[in-house]
Amino acid sequence: MSDRSYTPVRITTIKAERVVSFPVYIFFKDQYLEYVQPGSSIEKEKYQKLRKQKITKFFIKEADELSYQDFLDSFIEETLNSSTSTVEEKTEAVTGMSETAIERLSDDPASEASFDLTRKASKNLQKLIFENPESLANIFSQDSESGPIISHSMNVCVLSIKFGKKKKLSDEQIDYLSTAALMHDIGLMERDKQVAKLFDVPKSEFQPQQKIEYNDHCKGVVTLLSERPYINKAVIDLIESHEENLQGSGPLKMKKLTPSQEILSLINTYDKKCVTQKIGPAEALKELMIDELGNYNLNLLNEFKGFLKEEKLI
Repeated sequence: MSDRSYTPVRITTIKAERVVSFPVYIFFKDQYLEYVQPGSSIEKEKYQKLRKQKITKFFIKEADELSYQDFLDSFIEETLNSSTSTVEEKTEAVTGMSETAIERLSDDPASEASFDLTRKASKNLQKLIFENPESLANIFSQDSESGPIISHSMNVCVLSIKFGKKKKLSDEQIDYLSTAALMHDIGLMERDKQVAKLFDVPKSEFQPQQKIEYNDHCKGVVTLLSERPYINKAVIDLIESHEENLQGSGPLKMKKLTPSQEILSLINTYDKKCVTQKIGPAEALKELMIDELGNYNLNLLNEFKGFLKEEKLI
């Protein structure tokens, strides 16, 4: 059976002592081994041992995708609505779902199932953050086991959800914004490793050819997504414009941005300073207020600064 017959899922989406209706595999010594049989569950001690060993992924067969989706939907709904689940447990569950969705889309941007998982993940992140305000800081302060691009995508999503609400965006606008935030860098993840490595390079240090290669990172995926009728154009427009600013120095040379576009671009720029320069939230904000003056509305910059203070992120 080829590797494409197996699909990775985050280990945090299949909890210990929860019965699964499908086989679950681990990848060991270049082969897929059945770890959990249908109708059984993972013992708690075994699960904890895997986490200590930094095992981050299980695998399922593609044929079991619908069964996994049903399992995940039930698990997330039960966890988010549970009065006994801690905020940390709720955060871990929704984060695992969201990271799985981003990884799936980066592997196959044209997949309707992966897009649907991403859309559900963005809705669950909204529910998590609005009902458990402290979860925002939990997500923003942690490094993803999936790497810096996924960690960045998660940060941009949760900050956009909460700041978008503060800016009085409609529920529909927040839906589109949060979905686009999770997806905005999948074009970078699907490209060759040398181009993907440009994510870690501050824009100010780009060589001319690097700038061209980096600026192209959403063109191909936007073209592909535009051909899919199940993806709203508002989401695609947000992905396409996430590197734009009011000075027109982005890849598309846009000088007018919608409120949602400006929020996504601003937060993308802010978090990239944190991630690529490996600096703290407060220092990144200081640089943002200096470096991006004119690129974004001054009132928006000041409101974002106040928002970070309100959320105790700086």
